[in-house]
Amino acid sequence: MGSFDFVIPIVLLLVMILAYQSLKIANENERFAVFMLGRFMAFKGPGLVFKTGAMKLVRLRVGDVGVVSGSEFVRFGESDVPVAQASEFRTGDSVRILSFGDDGPFLTRSDEKATQRCPQCGHQF
Repeated sequence: MGSFDFVIPIVLLLVMILAYQSLKIANENERFAVFMLGRFMAFKGPGLVFKTGAMKLVRLRVGDVGVVSGSEFVRFGESDVPVAQASEFRTGDSVRILSFGDDGPFLTRSDEKATQRCPQCGHQF
């Protein structure tokens, strides 16, 4: 045994910390909209989602309110998420997430204003 015996446990500890921070959990009524380098990739969840450094995850919950920003996009917080059903609404309409399907969220018209959520903890402001 050499003088570098302390290096292996430190490296293993760092790898375990990075793996722990990369795992995100989406509950039954949540999905993540996954963006890679600014481009939408897919909806992930429920369950464990592995996040790499180049990914941005936007948590969408049943009941979240967004604003239709185009014929294919709805703005939730500060991110435009592509939604197939968005073409049924006019630009500027306020919509709420009813449920999730294989191709994304199902929306309904809402009377509430869209609120922003903290990306770290999820509280509204």
